[in-house]
Amino acid sequence: MKANKKKASAPEQPVKRKKKRSGISGTLRYLLTILIVSAVLATTGILLSNDLFALAKPDRDITITIPEDASVGKVSKLLDKSGVVNYGSFFHLFTSIVYRDIEFRPGMWTLNSDMDYREIVNEIRLTSKSTVTVTIPEGYTIDDIIDLLVENGLSSETELKTVLQNSDFTYDFLPDDIGNETNSLEGYLFPDTYEFYLSDSAETIISKMLGNFENKINDDSDGKSLAQLCKEKDLSVSDMVIIASMVEKESVDADDMLNVSGVIWNRLDHASEYPYLNIDATIQYVVGHTDLTDADMKYDSPYNTYTSKGLPPGPICNPGYDALLAAVQPAVHDYYYYVANADHTAHIYAKTQEEQTANIAAVQKQKEASGN
Repeated sequence: MKANKKKASAPEQPVKRKKKRSGISGTLRYLLTILIVSAVLATTGILLSNDLFALAKPDRDITITIPEDASVGKVSKLLDKSGVVNYGSFFHLFTSIVYRDIEFRPGMWTLNSDMDYREIVNEIRLTSKSTVTVTIPEGYTIDDIIDLLVENGLSSETELKTVLQNSDFTYDFLPDDIGNETNSLEGYLFPDTYEFYLSDSAETIISKMLGNFENKINDDSDGKSLAQLCKEKDLSVSDMVIIASMVEKESVDADDMLNVSGVIWNRLDHASEYPYLNIDATIQYVVGHTDLTDADMKYDSPYNTYTSKGLPPGPICNPGYDALLAAVQPAVHDYYYYVANADHTAHIYAKTQEEQTANIAAVQKQKEASGN
């Protein structure tokens, strides 16, 4: 037998392994990324903390108007846009987490950019839903309105007067120079029925009435708005309000308002012949009583339309819608005079001074006959 010979196997070649590249550059990139991310997070954290706690923020008063039923998101955007906060989204997140089911008080608020988030929220949040309904009659003066608001537990006389005289309301319809420094918003607090929160600030209360005035003069649901009628008549809103305030105080009803306004306009349109409006109510406004004496009739005031020509410098009350409409759409007639009848339920109109004198004498006889 032949012996089997084994083939000699070739020696195994060692497997060559690729040398790893140095990991130094990758580590550096990783560390650099961490540093950048950390710096960004740290910077973001500092900025957000500064906004949250009002650190190093400017001292600046900013007025915002919060609408009815405004959400946290809506209020956050308002605060961001106005500059009260720098990061509205972060304010939204903070408020949603810290305050559950929060509601905000509608109205105009003056906040400061150096207030922290908690101060802002505590200033504008609705803490009580208790309300009071107040009806302001047509023809009330600002002093009458203040008394009514105070009687109903809304703010104080001092706070209301401070807001009325010093607050810088930015409604377009307000003239630059209203004329009456004491009651600078006389005529523009629209008479209506309002529902106020007992927690409303004086500024919010006044702003709500001014906002109602703005809505009323721009309402065109029944045709042309009062603002449009003013433009067509080339009449400023402020002059409309002045005329309407006199119409409101002098008239006995809505129909009478049209005729009273007609007399005022006839005199204004023929100022060379009738330079004085001769409106008793303007004197009553400054002397503070209705039974005018001879001395009252000579009272030295631009509101005395017996001694001062043309319109008085400002409204003498807060007129309602009918009076405002009568001011821009007066009755067309030839009357230049009127006098109240004996029981003050209507006016007797006259075209001439002679007719007016006769009417006054007739009314006086009726009063004497009735013992008044």
